[in-house]
Amino acid sequence: MKTIMLIFSTFFFLSSCQETKKVYIADHLIDCQGVAPQKCMLYKENSSDEWTYFYDQIDGFKYEEGFSYQLEVLVKKVDKPLADASAIQYTLVKVLSKEKQNNTIAQHTPNKISKPQENIITVEYQAASRGSFLNIKIDKKLIQKTKDRNLQNISSKQCSKEDWNTIVGLLKDVSIKTISELEAPTEKRLFDGAPHSILKITSDKNTFTSNSFDHGHPPSEIKQLVKTILSLSESIE
Repeated sequence: MKTIMLIFSTFFFLSSCQETKKVYIADHLIDCQGVAPQKCMLYKENSSDEWTYFYDQIDGFKYEEGFSYQLEVLVKKVDKPLADASAIQYTLVKVLSKEKQNNTIAQHTPNKISKPQENIITVEYQAASRGSFLNIKIDKKLIQKTKDRNLQNISSKQCSKEDWNTIVGLLKDVSIKTISELEAPTEKRLFDGAPHSILKITSDKNTFTSNSFDHGHPPSEIKQLVKTILSLSESIE
């Protein structure tokens, strides 16, 4: 009986971590910006959907430009992905169709392609020096703040729908995949003139962390976002 239950539990666990999908792949690649500039496939799950950038690879799939495809793929969650790597693994199950296309690139102009938005889970800001520490973490439910380096004594307040929408709206203007490449405008932190600060953005697929910058002087690309994070936490004691 225990053996049967173990087999059932294992099957249920594996099933919950993976699923099979049918997807369409366009007949050409397009320039896109991931961790670095790259060429992306275009995909959609339904024939009536708009084309979406596909930043990952499909294991076992040999793409040939000039052909459109319908594929059956296995989508599996990766427990501990590498830094900046996808938490989703795609594996080819079967090529359902492969059709030669002629002069169809004009149908997929950039203004008709829907860029996927990362599903943001948390936004975190941290500033630390020898004598001070500040950590602010925001998700759609809570705004948390602490000055405890051990992250134990944490105060919080509810994150309103409006506040969360403001954060998400500001993130649309930020290339979160490249925040690790942003240059700090000042370097006072290198001489103990300002706390070292970082911004961390976690989605359902990846975690993106900025380079260190001076507290109070973030890179211009994330300046408004950092200002809003600090402002939302001001009323928390």
